[in-house]
Amino acid sequence: MIHVQIAPDVEFKLDIDLQDVADDARDYDLQQHKAEVYALFEERLRKAFPEGFKINTFEFGMDTSKH
Repeated sequence: MIHVQIAPDVEFKLDIDLQDVADDARDYDLQQHKAEVYALFEERLRKAFPEGFKINTFEFGMDTSKH
């Protein structure tokens, strides 16, 4: 399980299981799974905002903060 933080305008954290990406992986390794991370992020936003939403930019990386 890895922890992801999406930035800069929104702090949105999620846990996601990705093959070949371990807790100690580099951001580069995580970036190779951008479509999967974005899909999960978008799914959760649709549930929270069924009336719709707009995303201008999407940046993310490993969340290295303590939980």
